Parts: sequence; C-alpha cells; structure tokens
Amino acid sequence: MSLSAAALAAPPAQAAMPGSPPLVIAQALPDNPARISPQEKEDDEREVLVIQALDQPTDLSVRDTPIGDAIKQLVEKTGIETVIAQGTFALLPHGAQTRLSSSFQNKPLREGLNALLLPLGLQFTPTSRGLVIEPSAPLRRIARRSAWEEVETLALLRHRPWSDQLFDSLSFQFQDTAGGDLEDHRKTLKRLADAVGVGNAAEVLELACEQYGWTWYPNGDKIVILSKARQIERQLDQRVDLRYDQVSLKDVLLDLAQRANVLLRMDGGVLTTLPQQGNDRFLLNVQNTTIRQVFDLVAGQTGVSYIIEPDGVRLTVGVAMPTSTSVGSDLARAASEAYRLNPIVGQITFQSDDGASYSFFLRENDFPPEINELRKLRMRQSVVELGHSLKAEQPRD
Repeated sequence: MSLSAAALAAPPAQAAMPGSPPLVIAQALPDNPARISPQEKEDDEREVLVIQALDQPTDLSVRDTPIGDAIKQLVEKTGIETVIAQGTFALLPHGAQTRLSSSFQNKPLREGLNALLLPLGLQFTPTSRGLVIEPSAPLRRIARRSAWEEVETLALLRHRPWSDQLFDSLSFQFQDTAGGDLEDHRKTLKRLADAVGVGNAAEVLELACEQYGWTWYPNGDKIVILSKARQIERQLDQRVDLRYDQVSLKDVLLDLAQRANVLLRMDGGVLTTLPQQGNDRFLLNVQNTTIRQVFDLVAGQTGVSYIIEPDGVRLTVGVAMPTSTSVGSDLARAASEAYRLNPIVGQITFQSDDGASYSFFLRENDFPPEINELRKLRMRQSVVELGHSLKAEQPRD
C-alpha cells in the first residue's frame, strides 16, 4: 500500500467551436446507464468496494504523530490506497509535520478518518482508486498556511450544531458587502441561517452565505464574510514558484486554475485564435509571484485574457485587462472590441546566453503605420503567389 501526494486530474476537455457557449473545464457529463463503458463499470465497482471498506471496523491509536504517518498507519490496516491532494500540506499549520492525536477501537473506518481529519479541517472522498484526502472548502478559502486558532475554529463549526448561542459567540467581519453596518449584516446572516434548518454550524453557514452570493473563511479569531468574486481574487493572490518549459497553453492554464483552486471556463474557440507555435510551446519562469500576476503575464504574451466571476475564472480573447464582476458589461464589451481591432500579427523568438528561448507575440499597434502597410501589402502578394502555386499543382484533364 502506498501513500502519495497527487493532484486530481481533470478529464479531457471537449473541443470548443467558435460561437459556442463557454466551455467548462472538468464538468461532469450526465449519467447515462445505457452508455456506460466497461471501464466506467469497472471504476464504479471499485469505488463501491472502497465505500464498503469504509464501513469495516478499525482500531487506531496515535499520539503527537505527524499527519502523514498517522494516515499511513490507518490505511495499512485496510489496504486502501490513499492519495493526498496537491497543496494540502501547504494549508496546515506545520505542513506535513503537523501533529495530531487520536484513539479509537472497533469503529468503522469512516468514523476513524473523520476523527483523524476533522480537527485539521480536512476531509476524504472515496474514488475508484482509493481515498483522496483533501482540505475542506473553508480551509482552502484561507488561501495560505492556516494558524492553529483558525483550524480549531473550523473543527468547532464542523462539530457543533448551529444554534443562537453559538451564533452570539462568533465574531464576524463583513468585507465588500453592499450597504448596512455590522449589526445589519449580522441580522441578515442570522435570518438566512435560521431559514436553513438543522445541521452543523459549518454546513448552515455555507448554505446561508450561498443565498446572498457570499462565502466565508476563518481569519484569526474572526469569521470573514465576503463576496464570492472577492474570494476568487484572494485565491488568485497566492504566491507560487513556476517554470513552464515548452508546455501547451491549455496545460498552463489548467495548472494555474488548479493551484488557485478555482473553476476554469473557456469561451468557445479561445485557444484556436492563437498562433499554433505559441499555443503548443509556452515558456515561462517566475518566482514568488501571485497566480493572478502569472495570468497577467499569460494574457500579455498570448492575448488570452481572463475575467473573475463569482464561480471562477473565465478565459476570453479581447478583454484588455483582467476584469472582475464589479466592472460593467458595457466597459467589458468596449475593451473586447478594442482588443479585436489590435490582433496578433507576428512573433519574435530569441535565445538567451543560458540557452533558454523566449518568444513574444506582436500586435498590429506595435508597428508604425508605414510598416503595417508594407506588411499588409506583402501578405496580399503572398496570398496571390500561393493561389498561383496551388492552381499550377492542380491535375489537368
């Protein structure tokens, strides 16, 4: 049995045609029993076996043990392969050395895992390949290494049921919420939470915020309430060290979205508008840079721009700068039109002293008017020459 760190791979994206609706990366296809392939059937059966194993009684006793070692001890008793999602340790107070204590006897593996993971804001998901251990949504939304105080707040909210007493004991901070003061926002949140019904405090808070387009995360001794679009911006502000060497643009964009833990959407045909060389051979090397800045660099080199939306990031061609949901649609359309009037017309590549190659795309406005006229003339001449050449190659009767 093995314990390894890995990222969940997104299924292959379907080709998008110009004019089609936005393409959602990693969107699940609807169930259709009549079309289940043998592989899908096998995966489903294996996942059921994993779920059944979660109901088997298990013993575990760990004290002040690093989380990786504790999980390894637990899964060794069951033989279930366990994968730790990429980025999980980066969110824990002491990373892979975060220590925990837990003891239980003859309890279902499901309960044992919950007892082990819940105090750290983690959760598990059964798959056809075993178990995936990953951060809970609120832990991910902290978007940095958490403090013990914040992890303890998450554990409290996931363990205790929602109640008036609990609500009164919590300290909230409302960010970028329209209108009203703190007391008004607290009353609104209380009313929304009461309408949800029974459940643990974390679930109720999640559903209550959802009704107003809000979300939440613990920050020190407070619970921050903010808009979903602002939360996406926070996740894009995480700093990374990256090196892409001759990587396809699609894989670069998917990797950035995965690192930020945001949904990635693509407008139809967004990648087909780029020169093939730049699409297949993207090169970038950055250190201590925010994911948002990397998106900006990609936009500057390729013309593929992004818009921050409440549920993720949408890629498009034509928006002159990153645009959040607070910017009006008229401005976005005007910027898109301005970008379409300044298309990519060339590319330059040079090699540095260390042997690395760098490529930059050139737009029409990068050239003076007289050069653009000569370029257009030369293009027309080339088209005519190509036409003559093709006609000469046609077979004659």
